[in-house]
Amino acid sequence: MESIYQLFSAVPARQGRRTWAEIDLDALRHNYRCLLAQIHRSSPHARLIAVVKAEAYGHGYPLCVKTLLAEGCDAFAVASLEEGVAVREICRAEASDAAILILGYTDPACASLLAAHGLTQTLLSPAYAEALLAEAEARDLCLSVQVAVNTGMNRIGFAARNPEEYAAAAASLRPLLASPRLRIDGVYTHFARADEVGIPAAKQMTDLQMQRFRALRQHLEAEGLSIPLYHACNSAAALYRPEDHMDAARVGILLFGAPALEDPVVPLRSVMKLKTVVAHLHDLLPGESVGYGGEYVAKEKRRLATLPLGYADGLPRACTGARVTLHTKSGPKKATVVGRICMDQCMLDVTGLDVACGDEVTVFGTDPAELTALSHMAGSIDHELLCGISPRVPRIYTDSSPRENTKKE
Repeated sequence: MESIYQLFSAVPARQGRRTWAEIDLDALRHNYRCLLAQIHRSSPHARLIAVVKAEAYGHGYPLCVKTLLAEGCDAFAVASLEEGVAVREICRAEASDAAILILGYTDPACASLLAAHGLTQTLLSPAYAEALLAEAEARDLCLSVQVAVNTGMNRIGFAARNPEEYAAAAASLRPLLASPRLRIDGVYTHFARADEVGIPAAKQMTDLQMQRFRALRQHLEAEGLSIPLYHACNSAAALYRPEDHMDAARVGILLFGAPALEDPVVPLRSVMKLKTVVAHLHDLLPGESVGYGGEYVAKEKRRLATLPLGYADGLPRACTGARVTLHTKSGPKKATVVGRICMDQCMLDVTGLDVACGDEVTVFGTDPAELTALSHMAGSIDHELLCGISPRVPRIYTDSSPRENTKKE
């Protein structure tokens, strides 16, 4: 079955075929089950917190969140208040009271919205905690919060890098725990280099962060400060550092099939396939160039195909030279992007291939390695390419499950 989700509400649902992102909900379901099983092998009681920020890494909220809820997921993480509200509305429609943790900044003046939507706000610092507490007291609210601690990422969080900072963090948390206006549901840290598996300096850094986090926990518990949930692992650490699972693991990019390494320990499947069609075919004569800047010049006659896909759709300009898959009448064929990628179009060298206008093209998604190859070509990471697929590209969902699909246009 197929469903459509358009990120730009002002853009109508897909009319005909141009460029689209095909989202395989069966693959999302498979990845969730594999990752949860992997976590539970060493930590049977640890929760999997599904990180679905940035429209579920570009895959679209409604059906991705609904699918994870149906699998039993009871905790999500997002980056902002707006994202939290969007996920909460989906949860309410599914009669779920799943926890939703906001990992980033929310203006303390929005405390009422946090309470109304049952969202858990991260405390970014002692000063931020005081500001949010003041708003909660002024509005007679009780807010769910978690405490971010800085063990070495040096981005946000209560400082926790040495015994003096552990003591200072405990002193800051004591009055917050005593207040009826804030309910501290968890404490977490974030690893800076856990995904650099096999690099000694990266392992040393992650080991140091975990040592600091465990030391902080011991200090808080010794001070009689009881907090129900501690978590440190991101996607890579959830796989490669099972000893650090603690009470939960925050898993994001792996849910969507982007491997943490070239040799992942679980059989992930790509959730997104970026697809387009051949819009035009023509011959490039010897000595002629194609596209802006004349960077590609034919030494002999070449056959070119033009695709209605460019950097405004999410294919970076740096991906000239990428290999994509043409689905021709005689089977799948590989072709190379030539010339500069334009805002809305790009060109392929299809010399010698039996290509016809209207043939489908898969840019990535047949194999997780395809996305990684593109991200390396762009000097980036899988996360950025997935999140960079433009809102004008409709998300087309496929799902073989018997549950009824919905259509949002």
